[in-house]
Amino acid sequence: MRGLDTVITSLAPTLCASNGLDYALSMGKPKILCAVGFGEHAGRALDLGIAVARAFDAQLELLHVIDDADSWWPESSTLESVVKEVRQWAAERASAVRVKLDTQRARAEEAGVSCEAFLSHGRPWRLIAETAHERDAFLIVVGAHADDAGRTIHRSGVNLRVLGSTTDRVVRAADRPVLVATGDRPIPDGLQGTRWFVGVDFSEASTNALDWTKRAVAKVDGRLYVANVVMPAGGEGKPDEERSWSQLLRDESRTEANKRLGAYCEEHAPEAEAQQVVSIDYPSGALCAAAEKVDADILVIGAHSRTLFGRLLLGSTAERTLRQANVPTLLIPHETG
Repeated sequence: MRGLDTVITSLAPTLCASNGLDYALSMGKPKILCAVGFGEHAGRALDLGIAVARAFDAQLELLHVIDDADSWWPESSTLESVVKEVRQWAAERASAVRVKLDTQRARAEEAGVSCEAFLSHGRPWRLIAETAHERDAFLIVVGAHADDAGRTIHRSGVNLRVLGSTTDRVVRAADRPVLVATGDRPIPDGLQGTRWFVGVDFSEASTNALDWTKRAVAKVDGRLYVANVVMPAGGEGKPDEERSWSQLLRDESRTEANKRLGAYCEEHAPEAEAQQVVSIDYPSGALCAAAEKVDADILVIGAHSRTLFGRLLLGSTAERTLRQANVPTLLIPHETG
């Protein structure tokens, strides 16, 4: 049985221009893979997949994975009747799942989206990443939660939503952008005119994420925001002689960061609205709050490089953002062009 590092390592060397948005949209009918479930909150991922497929005139490919990788069938003759009964139950379950999946496919087609549906067996996170690669989908759409939908945990003074284990592994394993149906705000009916909010730290990873996003924004005639988070200096309103040296230093750093943000946007996305977010909160919390303030529809974060084993390094900001965002969060791997 292959583990997470093995699967990711097998996918990582294939990263190339085929994952880029311009390339995908130029190759006829592009594909989006949407991993779907049937729980209480499963419809959010499907709604998001339909909206994205409509926006990019893409084929939507639905995938549901029955997690039976640990199933085994004893060969003892004394258990033959039991095994036969369990096999029958598994076959009936798969047939029922197929009916539900076809219902979701019909729903997508009723919304005017070209759609196919696939049912697989095995490890969900592994098959989602591998299927997206094999089908050459330029984007993966997944739900944020499964049975733990809506549950939160309290950590470091912040309430964080529980992220499903499958989703957590998919974003680390996938070799292309992953759009997670985080939050609970309504999904826009199509993405025309939507607002995209990109958090940057001036790294190569965030620049790559910005480049991908500005192409998406142009496609949907949307609005682009680029934000950088800095700490407040402290002592604002006081004369310099009454402020500490650390306050003066942070104030100077904030000013320089703001200049850098302006120059950065001018170089990489002159059409974007630059925002310096001054906050004592974690960058993730500050970005989520700033995105809500401008009524953003999608929050975008760039992931860092992979480890020697191929595993994606999300970084604490990306990881916490996935657990706090009230709108869908797009995670773009560093290597994606």
